[in-house]
Amino acid sequence: MKVRLIALVLLLAMVAACFVGCNSGKDGGATTEKPTTPSVDKLPAGSIALVEKNATKYQIVYYSKGGETVRAAAEELSGAIAATTGVEIPVTADLGTDALKESEYEIRIGKVSRMDALSVWTSYNHLSERDFAIEVHGNHVYIYGTTALSITTALSYFQEKVLYLTSAAAGVKEDFSLLYIEEAVESVAFTGADENYAYFSINPGQFSEAFLRISFSDNNGWRLQTKNNATEPFNDFGASQRLAYSLGEEMPLNVYPITATEEDGIVTIREEGGTHVTVNVEEFVLNVYNAKGECSATITNISSNLGGCLIEGKMNPNEAIYGTGERFNAVNQRGQKINMFTKDEWSKATACYMVIPLLCFSRGSGVFLNIYEEMDLDLGKMVKKSQEDTWSASVYGTTLDCYIFATEQMSEAIQGYTDLSGHATQPEEWTYGMLICRYGPDLSQKWTTSITPGETSDGRGMGVYDVIAYYEKYDLPWTGVLAEGWGAYTGKKYDDLEELCDYVHSLGKKFLVYMRVGLANANMTGFTEDYLVEMIRPNGTTTTNLPAAETNNPDTAGATDRAYPYLDITSPEACEWFFNEVWYKLSVEIGVDGCKIDFCETLPEYYELNYYDDSMPTSGSHHWYPSAFCAKFFEMIASKPDSGMCYTRGGGIGAQRAPYMWAGDQARKWDSIGWQLTSVLSSGMSGVPFMSYDMSGYQYGDAPKTTIGGFTVLDPQYEAKVFVRGLQFTAFTICMQQHGKVRQAFEFSEGDIHMAAIYRTSDGKYTTTIGKNTFVRWCKATTGGLDTSTGYYKGIDPATGNLQEGSPYKYVYEIQPGSMSYVTDIYRAYCKLHELLTPYITELTAEACETGMPVARILALQWQDDVNVYDIQDQYMFGDAFMIAPVLTDAYSRNIYLPEGEWVDLMTGEEYTVGKDGMWLNDYQVSLADLPVFYNKNTTSATAAELLPGIQEIFDYLDTIALPVA
Repeated sequence: MKVRLIALVLLLAMVAACFVGCNSGKDGGATTEKPTTPSVDKLPAGSIALVEKNATKYQIVYYSKGGETVRAAAEELSGAIAATTGVEIPVTADLGTDALKESEYEIRIGKVSRMDALSVWTSYNHLSERDFAIEVHGNHVYIYGTTALSITTALSYFQEKVLYLTSAAAGVKEDFSLLYIEEAVESVAFTGADENYAYFSINPGQFSEAFLRISFSDNNGWRLQTKNNATEPFNDFGASQRLAYSLGEEMPLNVYPITATEEDGIVTIREEGGTHVTVNVEEFVLNVYNAKGECSATITNISSNLGGCLIEGKMNPNEAIYGTGERFNAVNQRGQKINMFTKDEWSKATACYMVIPLLCFSRGSGVFLNIYEEMDLDLGKMVKKSQEDTWSASVYGTTLDCYIFATEQMSEAIQGYTDLSGHATQPEEWTYGMLICRYGPDLSQKWTTSITPGETSDGRGMGVYDVIAYYEKYDLPWTGVLAEGWGAYTGKKYDDLEELCDYVHSLGKKFLVYMRVGLANANMTGFTEDYLVEMIRPNGTTTTNLPAAETNNPDTAGATDRAYPYLDITSPEACEWFFNEVWYKLSVEIGVDGCKIDFCETLPEYYELNYYDDSMPTSGSHHWYPSAFCAKFFEMIASKPDSGMCYTRGGGIGAQRAPYMWAGDQARKWDSIGWQLTSVLSSGMSGVPFMSYDMSGYQYGDAPKTTIGGFTVLDPQYEAKVFVRGLQFTAFTICMQQHGKVRQAFEFSEGDIHMAAIYRTSDGKYTTTIGKNTFVRWCKATTGGLDTSTGYYKGIDPATGNLQEGSPYKYVYEIQPGSMSYVTDIYRAYCKLHELLTPYITELTAEACETGMPVARILALQWQDDVNVYDIQDQYMFGDAFMIAPVLTDAYSRNIYLPEGEWVDLMTGEEYTVGKDGMWLNDYQVSLADLPVFYNKNTTSATAAELLPGIQEIFDYLDTIALPVA
């Protein structure tokens, strides 16, 4: 249907009337009664529509016979849109029969018997006959639906269609609060208890009635579960249990004895360890207390509806909240509103490749939503001032499954999460070093032949052999090479791949390749479509090419139109073939040591998916599948004779099992290197202890440019500073890797080659333009090659460096080699410093695998009671022995905070004894080669003290490097 009119149907009065008095104890399944479609020539009673008046103007129309309530609701909607977007949309009564007949609705409404909800047909995203309704109250939007899929459809429709059309300002999606039905808790009934469970009914008899079960689990975890119907069982198949089941492990379902008593309207539930829960049944408030009797969490609302749930709680004044997964915007998420759904997008503060719904509160407790489905977290960004101390989670497509950790330290809450969802495995020592990475064409083959010959080891260009040769030439430490773009499953290149592996192994190094998550296709020997996940289209047909979920990655424009096959990891036969045949050839016979697994954010779940194991639901697959696939892959590659490793990008609960994550694609610019550190620290507070990233950025993006010889190129001095500052703190993380379309360390000494396109304009003049990736180490020169007599490529005037008359279309411009060799020298020093830390890193990873404690830690994890550290995210602890204070801006000084303790400044040798109020070192001077590092004399490390002489020696060497004038 060609859509000319966008209509948002808001059935306020009708919905309220329909839902009053619903019996939630009835059978929860939808009936087969056929809904009736109202005529398009009038609006149904009690409804409001947002309609298109012309190409640029809209109006809110209400049914004139709906009464004062409907008119007031229409005006409320108009006011909400105006307040949020600045767009004034007029309100009017229905347009009349003729006007409405001229309109084509994208959605139409009808009645269904399932609790008298509403049915809406939409062509959005090629879906049909999906039942949902949308209700708006001020800035709150409530979603009703009969299935998880219909809920997702309604949410997507509102965000991507309606808000897009009515928005005149950026940020409208973030300013609206998208929630499920939120009814005030008017009554609570304690319905009994047995040896392991206590039962409650919240708002009995109302539409949002929630049947609540409370139990006690491992690591001081109180589990809250809901269901929507009195007759259905509680679902114990939460995210952690689902992951364990799919990996063939025993599911974490430990439940311990409790006692429940009721007195004066308060139900108290206790467990043998001393923690307890109280529930006020007169005015619903659920409090969880730790063994000291301190309040760990306060829950003020639990609501349930057709396929979703809402939980709300209270925060203490000035309390910080950490976790939620990989975050680039901040480490403390207090005051943020977060959509918990992974997307493929690079170099944005709002990006997220990994969601972990673990909230760590600075009081020392944690809340873990054991749910793979999409949700919205509002951590104090409520519109109402009175709600700024409220946090909430609105979950789409499932009932509540939540663990509250009644702990005293945030580290204990992190351990509670990892005990449930799985611990990381300790990586092999070689993975702590430096990986040589490169985005093709450089490492897509042994060497590159389609380029102008350069001064390389074999004279044929920059391939794997050549990059290795440069690392050896400049004495740059490395432990492995990752050949992205190689094409791991291209059988015709297996001989070359084996030759490369043998060569790298002969140097005592490791060789890794690259793949998409779950990729399995006909290029692989023994392939059959029975090994793939099947998707059912709305028209009933099936396919094994699954369309990519939403992506905002400019590198993969049009990715939403692409389709990919995914290995069905619930099929034992498919896994046997993929891991023990395809990867046996690669890992055992050829010798590949590991893999980088990309695009973990693209599996769709808005269509029904058929797995071999039909107990595996579609809902939540977007986050479950990458976590489960990468865990299976690591188990396979780690079992090879010399052990292996995988690096993964994205996922959900359990992603830490892989065990390495990396932080997506960031630009080589100042704010991006800060985001990289933030992602490491926020991931650590989410139970992911081993986080990596493409050091100093993956590509240039909108980094500053300059003009050299008539060409606009990346400012080399800007890049040098960003590269060095990103390098420095990377030396004090678990591993190092250079990757992307950017300059590598040796190329600062070799010289820079840039490519620019020359276009002739209509007036006969020339202009230069470049793409977002300005640096190309080697490229084909259409100028006819380098003129050795002048040092310039042919077609460029050696006197001016500018374009010569009659020159060809593209040119290459080269900067004098060796002009920034100090960058290579600094790089070498910090790599050797990182190598020196290997015994200490091994100590930290062993602790992380047992407790979930991250290697790189926010200061609040160690000084939880010091409010001064809650928002510090440009300093961190590397274990408990070293505090790192990197410079993340174009500056040569910074302020440094020292928490309580005894500290030694490893740059100056000065010692500090700091009391409980802390100490600021203001305007601390830092040269380009310097990294402020402070040694904690109260460390528990057995190895850190032994490293101090070696660190001092490297810092002394850094002082000898000749640096450019600041």
